[in-house]
Amino acid sequence: MENLKEFYSQYADQIISKRFQSPYPLRRHAHLAQYDAVAKHAVNGAQVLDAGCGEGVLSVMMTLRGAAVTGIDLSEPNIEAAKNYAKDSGIPSSVHFQVGDAENLPFPDSSFDLVVSSHVLEHLPDFDKGLSEVMRVTKKRAIIAIPTILNPASMVQVGHGWYYLKGIRSFTGLPVGMFKTVIAFLLNKEGVDEGYVGTDATHIFRFPWVMKKKIEKAGFHLVSYEASSVMLPYFNFLLPLVRFLDKHKTRPCLRNFGYGTTYIVEKN
Repeated sequence: MENLKEFYSQYADQIISKRFQSPYPLRRHAHLAQYDAVAKHAVNGAQVLDAGCGEGVLSVMMTLRGAAVTGIDLSEPNIEAAKNYAKDSGIPSSVHFQVGDAENLPFPDSSFDLVVSSHVLEHLPDFDKGLSEVMRVTKKRAIIAIPTILNPASMVQVGHGWYYLKGIRSFTGLPVGMFKTVIAFLLNKEGVDEGYVGTDATHIFRFPWVMKKKIEKAGFHLVSYEASSVMLPYFNFLLPLVRFLDKHKTRPCLRNFGYGTTYIVEKN
């Protein structure tokens, strides 16, 4: 566990350059949709914690909506990048960034009106500990976004392909990912671990029903949830269809099939 935290303490996300400035439209859309699904819940004047802020993109988005945001991340390079991003965005004094551990948040109980954690908990050595820390420091509400497996782009990724690229590795990734998903379901696992090659780091794409159980176990109740993006892989000409589906991603027929799912939860 300590080796894993040491790995993440020096890890640089490169979210801005690799995702938001990606030359691949499908990739840009997927990650912008993930952040929009969370940022829209930040209201003017709210004290918000961004637990696992990375390079600060989500923190800045919420600050521009009028929230007073504190962003923490275990990675020192990420925190430095977040401070620079806030400065470049013209709001360096409106958002605060600091190094911190999402499994041991350095704040008293009920410190924030809202706690958000976007695609962070799945990286932690102890997912449930991170979720309980979110519950501890929020006054009432939290937004939890995690990768979920019942989407073809998710299956491509856990099959070690690239959902935003065409090619042999990407096309073989889908059947491999589907096979892994079926096996995980039959073995009653929480989901499928993509993993990071050459490290002990986990990156689990969970089944939606598993997350609902974890929310209840942590002492939250589920207010609502939606797909972050109903992503379709490989072909850029599918992007208009993805955008159409994303307009309806809160519907029961779609919300379990996102390339990530956003859960709005409150303390019991």
